[in-house]
Amino acid sequence: MSERSDELRRQRDLLRENLAWIEKEIEREDGLSQPAPEMAAPPRLNTRAPVDDRDVEAILGEYRTSSHAIASSTKAGCIAYFAIATALLLLGVAGVYFYYKSARGH
Repeated sequence: MSERSDELRRQRDLLRENLAWIEKEIEREDGLSQPAPEMAAPPRLNTRAPVDDRDVEAILGEYRTSSHAIASSTKAGCIAYFAIATALLLLGVAGVYFYYKSARGH
């Protein structure tokens, strides 16, 4: 058997356990039976296959950046936000100036 078919069979068995727990909970809510103490919580379904630590490091390595690159992009972002805020402030002041100037008839 292949590894995939083994995993699918394991998942099928877990789903059957979960369905059995749901049936027992329904019966308990309807008052047909008392809950078994070992079935207090539903079985945990694990839908993910085990991950090798080497795979995790490879995935994380794709997204790692140096601290120098982070610092320089942060600095550039701050400068851009400052420039945009300054331009908006100047446009607002100019708008107010021209509005009052035209309202007074000059």
